[in-house]
Amino acid sequence: MNKHIFKHFAVAFAACCVVSCQDSESDLLKQKVYFDGNLQKVEMPDTGSTLDVDITSRLSNKQGEAVDVSYSLADSSLVALYNSKYGTDYVAFKHQNVTFSKTSSTIAAGSIYADKVSLTLNNLDQLEAGKNYMLPIKLHSASTPIIDGEDVEYIVLAKPVKITKAGDFYNKYISVKFPSGTYFKSFTYEALVHSIWWGSNCTIMGSEGLMIFRVGDVGGGISAGILQIAGRQHYEAPEKLQINKWYHVAVTFDQATGKTVMYLNGTKWAESAWNISGFDPNADVGFNIGKIPGFPWGERPFYGYMSEVRVWSVARTENQIKQNMLGVNPKSDGLELYFKMDGSETVNGNKIKDAAKGIECTTGGLEFATLAQPVTMKDLQ
Repeated sequence: MNKHIFKHFAVAFAACCVVSCQDSESDLLKQKVYFDGNLQKVEMPDTGSTLDVDITSRLSNKQGEAVDVSYSLADSSLVALYNSKYGTDYVAFKHQNVTFSKTSSTIAAGSIYADKVSLTLNNLDQLEAGKNYMLPIKLHSASTPIIDGEDVEYIVLAKPVKITKAGDFYNKYISVKFPSGTYFKSFTYEALVHSIWWGSNCTIMGSEGLMIFRVGDVGGGISAGILQIAGRQHYEAPEKLQINKWYHVAVTFDQATGKTVMYLNGTKWAESAWNISGFDPNADVGFNIGKIPGFPWGERPFYGYMSEVRVWSVARTENQIKQNMLGVNPKSDGLELYFKMDGSETVNGNKIKDAAKGIECTTGGLEFATLAQPVTMKDLQ
């Protein structure tokens, strides 16, 4: 009796599995509609306050009948979810500044793509330079299923930033005294740099002997022009930086993972694993930008221009670095030191205050120079 029951159960189970597999295969073969890509980056005009953007969707396969689709503005909360998932800091583009030419379209019989729908982004002159904006668009179809997770397209835009001034660091410096008790377990250094020529050891920023971001260390066997982060441990970039060229350079250290990453123009360039607990930026000779004044083994000056010099008490993500190379909110979480170097900071005698915490620093001869050509994102590509 038990054998017969087990046999019937096994047959029934096998039948269910076959039906389930058939249903699953059938579901995969069903015609579906979706966005071909979920991220559309658009370039804002230098002038004007409006921009037209085209959107379209597609079928998974051609079919003999037309398919109607429509679009709507998705809830702005999706922007926060996107930021949380990908480590970005997009600002939701306001719905009241969006106008659809129409909200519906058709995928003609025998075609794959829907006729394009145009939407107009308005009041672009009200956007803040340096911030990145995101607008999620939702796809709908009453007749055809939509692929889950492919039903939202994110339109991304940023107001162009042009840096017209920079700090002239030709053998000049800023010395920083962080608040007492400052200790960086994790950190990020980043800056825009433009060298006129590479000396044997050129200081970008940091605490010599503890955590210094520099270019070259000829005396230590590192060629001129090679970007290096050095302290109790060190590593170098794989290639030389050129002179007379703007770069965004950054280095991060995440104490929780022991991972340190070097970035060039927002893209990972080199990485290493470190076993350190962190460092006190005020220790030893202290924290300096541009050169190390009075250092007995040479002041190690940088010869050129710098802009957007920042120190963070967190390890910034690749997306965060890439998104904000030309500017960042001075009140951003974890931003401990920020010099825009665009002339907005004032040098009084030999003192200058940073834009993040208002730390009063000492400077030696720093001046702000008007650049022959503005720095834009195109210079960092």
